[in-house]
Amino acid sequence: MESRFPCFEPTGWSPPDWLEPHLIPDGRFAKAYNALADDRRALIKCLIARHFELMRPRQSLRSATEERFELCTRRRVEEPAPFVLLLTDHDFDAPALFLAALMPALCARVPQVLVCRVGKKADVPDSLLVACELSGQENVAAVGPVLLQRLLADCAASNEPGVVLHPDTAAFRHLLSQPALAQSLEASSLRVEPLRAPRACGVWRDTAHQFPPLDVSLLYGLLNFEIGGVPPGAHKAVPDETAWKRFHTVRRDLDLLPQARAGQGRGLVTVTEECLGLWCWPGLEPGFFVRQQQIFSTSS
Repeated sequence: MESRFPCFEPTGWSPPDWLEPHLIPDGRFAKAYNALADDRRALIKCLIARHFELMRPRQSLRSATEERFELCTRRRVEEPAPFVLLLTDHDFDAPALFLAALMPALCARVPQVLVCRVGKKADVPDSLLVACELSGQENVAAVGPVLLQRLLADCAASNEPGVVLHPDTAAFRHLLSQPALAQSLEASSLRVEPLRAPRACGVWRDTAHQFPPLDVSLLYGLLNFEIGGVPPGAHKAVPDETAWKRFHTVRRDLDLLPQARAGQGRGLVTVTEECLGLWCWPGLEPGFFVRQQQIFSTSS
């Protein structure tokens, strides 16, 4: 599938040569694509389209503006980070979580984006590979913890101001805290950003057909939802309004609610059925991946 994103200009950073045997081959992408039914792929494709519409790719890789004041002049130059390393594991495989991190980097037109999943090639789920295929993300690697530490050390040694995103889990915190690696990351120009997955989640149904469990499972993966309202598959059932009053007063990270109730919840992120699969990491927008250089001088 042709990517929505324009070809990027050459960058000073590229994945190390030793990583090549660990990259997912084209045939594996094709196999994953064929393994998912049309309606499953359509869910992921629609999710990518919504992210694309929300974020919109930058029109140019580099921009410069100048502001003249009475006492000084400020010139600002903006360009995307040279690379982004997006680390994943089974906690981060869900398209909702994964694409909410990948799409802002692509829309920022970062020249090199590398997705790196901890584990074996055979364990990379089809849904993640299809999400990459449909979004135009070609560089996906699968490595173990030792090689991941080597990759991070190589990135740190590059002296490039890249960005590393990783799930905020005990496994990744342990890996990143290894003394030698932690020291090199601290001394580098890298930005290392942990992403904390939503922990308190809820789904409310007014009718049995809303938020099909298989769709929720595909898009949100292992997230544990508190379930309220009409159970899936129930016939002629009506929601208990008293139960709704209790349900919607809880502050959650993520609520899946019918359109008619969307403004009543207290979730940090509320998603209606028509937008199923959306999630946003706080502050993680295309601008997060853009570097800004400022020059102050006296007005002439």
